Amino acid sequence: MQETEKKEDSTTATPNIAWFSLRAGQICLGKKPVESDFERLKSLGVTHIATVQTSEEHAPIIRDRSLAAGLEWLWVPFMHPSSESPTEDVHLHQYLHELSQMLTEGAKIYLHCDGSQHRCSLLFYALCHYCRIPSSSAYNALHSFGANAANNLLRSELTWAAELGHIAPKM
Repeated sequence: MQETEKKEDSTTATPNIAWFSLRAGQICLGKKPVESDFERLKSLGVTHIATVQTSEEHAPIIRDRSLAAGLEWLWVPFMHPSSESPTEDVHLHQYLHELSQMLTEGAKIYLHCDGSQHRCSLLFYALCHYCRIPSSSAYNALHSFGANAANNLLRSELTWAAELGHIAPKM
């Protein structure tokens, strides 16, 4: 599904983008971008980078590089629900609303977390439910980003994400 190309001036392989259309926009899941990726992402049509990381994971560096490349940036400081200090649902509801609004306005969002894609996969699944996509379709959409996006999530995590998307107030 996703092919890898070598950039001439980079030792980093950058994946081609597998877009999922949602509302009037598109969204994709990806790895944490490195410095040489931002211009390439912009050239592939990305308009927004959504960073699902904490400040301890160097999210401000991603912000600075996104803005320098002319990309909009959204910070989603999301800690996994099983962590010692999980992100409060009220904040996650706000992030779902913001992502949904961007997509309604036609954004092309590159959603990433760390190399595991665990948190961004959960957030994507919650976003699908927020946008009233049924679980079976949301799960298929998650699989469209590759086996790791869906197969590494526990059933309990998918249930949590679906519930998060369903109960989030539509602002």
